[in-house]
Amino acid sequence: MLDPAIDELLPDEVIIEPFVSSSVTQAHTYGAAVTYRAQVVGEWEKVIDSKGREVVSAVSVLIPDRVHIDPRSRITLPASFVPNQPPIIVVRPVGGVGSIGLDSTEIRC
Repeated sequence: MLDPAIDELLPDEVIIEPFVSSSVTQAHTYGAAVTYRAQVVGEWEKVIDSKGREVVSAVSVLIPDRVHIDPRSRITLPASFVPNQPPIIVVRPVGGVGSIGLDSTEIRC
């Protein structure tokens, strides 16, 4: 359980369905859904995707732990975000975030 002060900084939940495989027709299959406490913020940022292209991300998801998430996984954001299942652009580790000082994982969508 997180410290109550940190817990307040994570008002959202996201669901990640981990990428398992891709068929010949490029249809993805996913594993069991995992729910994470997170901070989800709508903010624009230019990022480099897995193909080396510069693209604009509209959403930042901060999970207060280092977790391995394949960018091909499916993410479900809170209902207030449209679309609420955007493609994941990049997943990156973040060290010592702000005042909470936790190693975290950032997902940009």
